[in-house]
Amino acid sequence: MILHKTERITLSQLNKMELLKDLDEVTKNLISKYLDIEDEYRYALRVMSAKLENLDDYCQCYFDHNPIHHMESRIKTPESIIEKMHRREYDLDFETLKTNVYDIAGIRVICNYIQDIYQIVDLLLHEQDIHVRLTKDYIKKPKVSGYRSYHIIFDLELYLNNKIRLVPVEIQFRTIAMDMWASLEHELKYKSHNNINEEDKEKLKQYSKDLYEIDLNMQNIYNNAVEGTKKWLIMKN
Repeated sequence: MILHKTERITLSQLNKMELLKDLDEVTKNLISKYLDIEDEYRYALRVMSAKLENLDDYCQCYFDHNPIHHMESRIKTPESIIEKMHRREYDLDFETLKTNVYDIAGIRVICNYIQDIYQIVDLLLHEQDIHVRLTKDYIKKPKVSGYRSYHIIFDLELYLNNKIRLVPVEIQFRTIAMDMWASLEHELKYKSHNNINEEDKEKLKQYSKDLYEIDLNMQNIYNNAVEGTKKWLIMKN
């Protein structure tokens, strides 16, 4: 189930926003060209979301278990795209955007257990019309901050205007516990303007480790209690 979708911004709405007032013509032109193809990313988002829901149904049918707790989807706003391109020091042109910005279409998938994440990823890898562009496993190798998640970017084959086009979609997989930690840690950084002291940073890292241990223990309880559950190899840090 998708709980949240980003509303579409039309060019006429964008022209009324504060965003455009101080922008140069190059940036305005980039945004205008992006809005012309935004439907490709929205289409890709719908197709990928449907694939995930179908895989969840498949697991319910064959394993008597729904690995996906819930999903959220979003399309990056023009403002976020421009901010990222500035931050990465990319040229503000259309081809650079299409070549280097992979996360315009994004889905966050919240799973019940760690093994559910790897099960869904494994099933996705057998799909014929999606191709892996990039993976980052922050579950087995968390970030310094303690952040844990599994990021994967797929190029999705879409038939558009009589052509097959590859449209990137980023998927972030988390357990319920990982999502809770990441959401609250993000809010703490935002509210404090990233001024969290070193002592509290260490506490956050420890809480991430504690939650990971809880994730593993809850998973083991589930596996011990439910017969026929497929075991998936999880590497402990």
